[in-house]
Amino acid sequence: MMNHTYTDLLATFGIGGAHPGGLELTKTILMEETLVGKKLLEVGCGTGQSSLFINSFGIDVTPIDKHPLMIKKANKRFAKESIQLCAQEMDIEDCDFEDCSFDFILSESVLSFTNTSKAILELMRVLKDDGRLVAVEMTKKSSLPSALEESMRKFYGMPAIMTKQEWENRFLESGFSSVSISTYSLMDLEPTEPDINPSNDIDESLFEIMHQHEKLTQESQEHIELSIIKAKK
Repeated sequence: MMNHTYTDLLATFGIGGAHPGGLELTKTILMEETLVGKKLLEVGCGTGQSSLFINSFGIDVTPIDKHPLMIKKANKRFAKESIQLCAQEMDIEDCDFEDCSFDFILSESVLSFTNTSKAILELMRVLKDDGRLVAVEMTKKSSLPSALEESMRKFYGMPAIMTKQEWENRFLESGFSSVSISTYSLMDLEPTEPDINPSNDIDESLFEIMHQHEKLTQESQEHIELSIIKAKK
């Protein structure tokens, strides 16, 4: 039996907008930005739900993800809608784009699962001068028990769960000129119906991973916030 991960779960079930707040929160965030005429990179595009929404406004968006099944499902979504979008399999820690390629970068629940310093430096590299980045990430409160934090890190494969201040410091240390962070209580966010496109063949072990995820989500809800990070190069 293969050793599956949480990311495999998301890919196999084709879950779009997995972060708290889902696509509705993404829409709210993007509506506050001036994106017309801008070249946008979506990091960790998943099944392409957000990129499809962005493209509907005629915005030039490049979707990337490092999970091959996510890429397959994203491109299937784009083909079904008959739009000229092509998601590319790429790791944001070492991507193929030239320096200063994009005006704007969107990253939703991605950076926590990377070598964060390396990923942010790469985002900095491909962002144009005066370009902007918006990232949606979890931040921990001081109340998060250390044992629960360790369980979450191991289960989700995260190097660390950072505080709001630690995220701000990480972006500033990477060379961004300004950073602002807004936080939301998970309990204040409206539940959303996930966008799902499940594969035909689902390994039974993935249902156990889903159970563990739901358990950790419930246990950590009062100790975790959702942060909207806005950074300018």
